[in-house]
Amino acid sequence: MTASAADTVIFDFDGVLLRGDAFALFLRRTAFAGARLPLAVVLLVLLAPIAVIPAFRPWAARWVSRIGLVGRDADELRAELERFGADLGEEPGRIIGAGLRMIRTHLEAGDRVIVVTACEHTLARTVLDATGLAGVELVASRIHGSRLIVHNHGATKRVQLAAQGVTPPWRAAYSDSLSDLPILRAAEQSVLVNANPRQVARARRLLGARLTTVTWTGGHGPAEEPDT
Repeated sequence: MTASAADTVIFDFDGVLLRGDAFALFLRRTAFAGARLPLAVVLLVLLAPIAVIPAFRPWAARWVSRIGLVGRDADELRAELERFGADLGEEPGRIIGAGLRMIRTHLEAGDRVIVVTACEHTLARTVLDATGLAGVELVASRIHGSRLIVHNHGATKRVQLAAQGVTPPWRAAYSDSLSDLPILRAAEQSVLVNANPRQVARARRLLGARLTTVTWTGGHGPAEEPDT
């Protein structure tokens, strides 16, 4: 089905709905735990000079992912990701309350909400389900065992959306990263979340009056306070 700007809203995941990087947390807490920890330390030291260069970060992330997951059975890995995602969705302060409420506001208004993320699909899907967003569409990275099939990052996000019949312009797009400029440029309203002044200045030059900036600081949990 082809979506139009009248009813489609795009949300990033890490940094917009979830505090931190979900897949990096999985690698750090699970994939590189125990006997693999020394390997993780060596790998991070070797890749650190490369990872600081924006153009090489996806390449570095691909290798960290592959080494962290090598040798794992695909079905067992999927089960691990599901367990980790369910726990992450319930972790105090991990879900960004304002992002969750904004998604619900768009859904209540009848918008088609699509979460588009570089996070791995099973992990992101499980977190969304755990936070009551089981009906929200998801376009994400995909792995098979240790192999990265689709790294849904940067311009690839628009390619993956187009493959599902979702074509710009869309009504709004929310992201915390300028790597999502291809998504933000295609929106009638571009929303940059928790950006630093340098990011805002660059985005303002590229997006002009379409740009809105928001600061979402509150967490999500039983004692959640309203964000201001």
